[in-house]
Amino acid sequence: MRHYLLFITLLFFNHIFSQTFNQDLNTIIESESKSASNRIYNHRVNMNTGNYDVTYHKLEFTLDPSVASISGVVTTHFVAKETMSEVTFDLTDNMIVSQVLQDSNALTFVQNTDDELVITLSQNLNQGETGIVEITYSGNPVSSGFGSFAQTTHNGDPIIWTLSEPYGAKGWWPCKQDLNDKIENIDVYITTSQFNSQNEEYIAVSNGVEQSQIVNGSNKTTHYKHQFPIPAYLVAIAATNYEVYSHTVTNNGNPFEIINYVYPENLTSAQASTPVTVSIMELFSNKFEEYPYASEKYAHAQFGWGGGMEHTTVSFMGSFGRNLIAHELAHQWFGDKITCGSWKDIWLNEGFATYLSGLVIEEFDGEPSFKSWKQGRVSSITSQPDGAVYLSDSDTTSVSRIFSSRLSYNKGAMVLHMLRKKVGDANFYQGMQDF
Repeated sequence: MRHYLLFITLLFFNHIFSQTFNQDLNTIIESESKSASNRIYNHRVNMNTGNYDVTYHKLEFTLDPSVASISGVVTTHFVAKETMSEVTFDLTDNMIVSQVLQDSNALTFVQNTDDELVITLSQNLNQGETGIVEITYSGNPVSSGFGSFAQTTHNGDPIIWTLSEPYGAKGWWPCKQDLNDKIENIDVYITTSQFNSQNEEYIAVSNGVEQSQIVNGSNKTTHYKHQFPIPAYLVAIAATNYEVYSHTVTNNGNPFEIINYVYPENLTSAQASTPVTVSIMELFSNKFEEYPYASEKYAHAQFGWGGGMEHTTVSFMGSFGRNLIAHELAHQWFGDKITCGSWKDIWLNEGFATYLSGLVIEEFDGEPSFKSWKQGRVSSITSQPDGAVYLSDSDTTSVSRIFSSRLSYNKGAMVLHMLRKKVGDANFYQGMQDF
């Protein structure tokens, strides 16, 4: 959803401060930029996927956390926006599709070098009609350092994790990578061996609520259900020998869990760091609205790089500092519930999350610390001339421009602060709630 006009009416900032830039935020930005820099390819919106709306995915994945490969069956329900004789999905051409079914009947398909899977339907679909296709595929997703599908280790133990922002979902599953088409709901089934080589149990993580863990011989299948709209890049999975613990938070009288999936070697330090999530959750819920996914969960899942990624209902975390916890939690409202309509609007993700992490400083540490934080943002913004929070078409081909710490993060945050001071707190927070 791209409702940003409220926030671009006032774009002039008059105060200049200078102070050391906050190192925690630098770390977040650097990590996110490095992650994306290895995955930005084929940045265009695929016009060939524009003739249908995805309504549902059943995602059945089989993987071994010690091997960088995946096999799966993806069943997709979609509604035709016009008469269709074929349906196109985004999927990198190194992933191998072995079969496509519709009503148990095999369909013909081709994979091309534009990273498309083009399926010929058994009969035409008219506008408004629903189609269902079942795609069986497998492969070794292309590794790109911080790739969209990564097999790494922690303390010698294997882990598989995904991070698809902005264009990486098609690297490991057949999908529609259009920000303007959110999937209405998903079921995710992750099958791994039950235990690793040290006889420690594998724990699989994904979006939504865990429904079951079913053991079949030496394998275990974990089922998650997520019943909120979600774009393809926020679908995520991870599996390793996690330790699991939780905190309880209450929103409008309704308790729900904040679940933490952490490496065994980091359990003690994580348990000391994550309780602040409850207070931050309460702050954001009071300032804006109830946590959007309170009927399901919020979770942290540790993964293999230094920043974080705000997958819907479960942020993947490289560490558990307060600033990172606040930044990724803020994205559940701004980035996940409200998703930018194109990557040109990335400040609606990163500027908002940056400013909300500043609000945590204001609330928890007091006005002097908040003033220092703001001075750091302004010093960064004014270190160079010019630059808008909104990207041009050509900007989206530049990793450094999309994830510009100066503009997407810091200027985005200070545009919001400027707007807050211009209209007053009451109007600002009411406007944010309306947004």
